[in-house]
Amino acid sequence: MEKKRAYLRNELNLTQEEMAMLLKTKRLQLALYELESRELPSIASKRLTAIEFFMATAKAPEAKDFPKLEEEKEVFLQKALKDCEYYQLGIIRKLPKMEEACQSALKLLQLIDYLKKQVNEEALHPGAISILKEKVQKSLDKNGPKELMKLKLQLQVLQAEEALLKNLIEGSGLEKQL
Repeated sequence: MEKKRAYLRNELNLTQEEMAMLLKTKRLQLALYELESRELPSIASKRLTAIEFFMATAKAPEAKDFPKLEEEKEVFLQKALKDCEYYQLGIIRKLPKMEEACQSALKLLQLIDYLKKQVNEEALHPGAISILKEKVQKSLDKNGPKELMKLKLQLQVLQAEEALLKNLIEGSGLEKQL
């Protein structure tokens, strides 16, 4: 039964302390009321009835009823769009360098395979292949196909986010999305 008496407080997402302040009573009195151990003082009970009546008869609030909130939302969307475009540019600048580094590493792998197949190992410095393998591995860890795919995926996600943000800013999906 506590839930029934605490329904309004929970609907408004208020703590007992906050609701008690609204009702101008003590938190303990409200807690006991919600537990059905005691009734509220008459003034608090009248306030609670008035609040319940208002909440029951008030029209459902919409964000557009609060212009400042609408303005904050627009500012947020504009900033999110600028950030999204900025991150995309960073990726677009980085991709060609990564692709070039990846190709270089793959060519070096080909060279290592070629050198391993050579019969005349005296032409190689001892440990040269292991040094080259280490270099290739470091390069592929940083710029390999897996890292390229991650970056390309990130770019696609940002492009989808940009389209969504533009749609929200234009208002053609604002109510549907939010």
